Formats: sequence, C-alpha cells, structure tokens
Amino acid sequence: MLILLIFSVIILLIVYIKNKYFTLRDHILGLSPHFLFGNVIQSGFVYGRSRAQIFEEYKQRYGDIFQFFFGPIRLIVVSNINDVQHIFTHRNIYEQGYLFTEQFSVLFPSGFITLTGSKHKRHAAIAMPLFRRARIIDNFDLIIDCTDKLLSNWRISSSQHIHCDIVAQCQNLLLQIFGLISFDYDLEALDQDDPSKNELTKALHDFMSACELVLVAPRILGVMYTKLSRRHRRAKSIITRYIHQMIDNEMTASEESRAQRKRTCLIASLIASLQEDEEMEAKKSENEKKGLSRAEVLQEMLAFMIAGFETTSTALAWFIHFMSKYPHVQQKIKEELIKTGGEQDLTLNRLDSLVYLD
Repeated sequence: MLILLIFSVIILLIVYIKNKYFTLRDHILGLSPHFLFGNVIQSGFVYGRSRAQIFEEYKQRYGDIFQFFFGPIRLIVVSNINDVQHIFTHRNIYEQGYLFTEQFSVLFPSGFITLTGSKHKRHAAIAMPLFRRARIIDNFDLIIDCTDKLLSNWRISSSQHIHCDIVAQCQNLLLQIFGLISFDYDLEALDQDDPSKNELTKALHDFMSACELVLVAPRILGVMYTKLSRRHRRAKSIITRYIHQMIDNEMTASEESRAQRKRTCLIASLIASLQEDEEMEAKKSENEKKGLSRAEVLQEMLAFMIAGFETTSTALAWFIHFMSKYPHVQQKIKEELIKTGGEQDLTLNRLDSLVYLD
C-alpha cells in the first residue's frame, strides 16, 4: 500500500511538472517540448547548433512569434522588428522576463537589469541618464578612433588570411569601447598580438563565458557553477579587484576633475551617486534609500559592461553579415557617404544627415 502511494505521488508530481514547465501555453505556436529537456534536443542545440540557426528555423515554421523551451525555461521569441520596438517603447506594459530577473540575478544580484519594484526605480534614476544621447555624443570621437583601429588591423592583415571571425572581432571592438567609456581603462582588446594578455580583458571573457550557461541552465545549476567553478571565481575576483581600484582612483581625484569627467565617463557618474553613509542607508526602507552602495556600483559597472558588450556586438556582427548579402544596399550607403563628404572625417552632424543609413 505504501509503495503504491509513493508511486502515485511520483506520477502526480511528474504530471504536475510536465503541465507547468513543459507544455505549450497561451495559444502561441511552437514545438511540444520534451520532459526536463524542453526543445534543446529536438532543435539540435545540445549538438552544437547556434541559437541564431535554431530561431531562424523556428521562425520559418511558426512565424514571427513562437515559444521555445531551454529546459524548463519557457521563452516567447519575438522576431518582427515592429513588435520588438513596440515592446521596448511600452515598458510600462511589458515587464522584464523571467530569463532576466531570475536567471541573470545569479550573476548580477544587484544589477539594474535584474531588479524590480522600488529598488529598480532607485537604480533606474541613476542608471538611465547614463545612456542618453548626450552621453554617446560626448564619446563619439572615442568610438570612431576605436573603429578606425579595428579597420586598420583588417587592412594590414595578410592577404593569405581568408577566415576572419567577425563576431569575435566585433566583441573585441565593443569591449575596447566600453572599457574606455565605462572604466576609463584601456583593455587592449584590439591588440593584434594577443588581446587576451591583458589580465582584466581575459577575466571579462572568462566571466562572459558563464553568461550563456547561466542563461540556459536551471537556476540551481547556475548557482552551483558560479560557486564551484574555479575559473569563474578567479575571473570575478580579478574584475572586482580592478573595479575597486578604479573606484578608489576616482575617489582620490579632485571634485573639479570628477565633475568634468562625469560628462564622458560612466564610472565618474556612478561614483557621484555613492551613498555617504552605507550603514545608515541600509537601515532605511527601500522607498527611502538614496544613491548606491559600493557593492551596487560594482554590480552596475559589471552589468553595463556585459550587457553593452554582448548586445551591441551581436547587432554589429549581424549588420556586417547582412551587408555582405545585399551589395546593392552597400552601394547605396557608399553613394550617400560620397555625396555627404566623401573621405572627410565622420562627424555627428554628418552622421545625422545620412537619411538612407538611418
């Protein structure tokens, strides 16, 4: 009788888990997931197929909106650019998904991208102004210089070298740009000899390698990996040491210097938001707190670096890929560039005048 009861409980538990975590819902199309594994076996993800290949196939089969299961994690994938724009411009309707608030909180427990409620509002009041157009404009020349360096590297590379990993090259470019803008630190990511010889650059790459694992693995496995992985813990320790050093260097600068640097450097802006008395602020309710603690500043710096590096470099790599497929679009862009100044240096006003490119 006891064995039968235990067996019945196990069966009911399996049925409950299957219905809750491994069942298509909300009338959105998708492939019915396997128990425990979701769609990762059916789609070929575990055999090395990239997410881009899988999502392209699913888009052709199910349309612009479909469901996909990374194990127990249910994703609603939206690929139509108009739908994506609507979601991002109506954040009052669409909350951050489970994937970010739960999965990425393993890596960034106090990061802006994983917070909700009053704590999110406190961080947003400080973080959002850092990415307004004016901030990008102030760093425009720096972005151009880094891009020119990458292009120079490509031009002087051997003609015998046919293969070029555009994704890795774009990642290095964005790593260099965000290092200078965020940290005011040269990560030497565009160094042709060996970009990984820089200790901080290598640590950031090692840390970012954990992001994809944490993204697709059950939360408990992500937590275990970050606690047990020697490589990850070493990378995080190095990054933390460097950021604390940068914070200390910024704190020793004169108020006049810091006020001037706030216009172009993210770390200078974040330092200005540091709480004067962390112990006193910690005793307040979340609605009463002001500014960020030192630990929160560190989390934001790391989250900004990873988020900006990954998303922007991916967009740039896809842009280059599609331009290679549509030479007539390339030609129109070239004609517009010639018409607006030929080989003259790219300026913000000139960039704004490129109607077709926009």
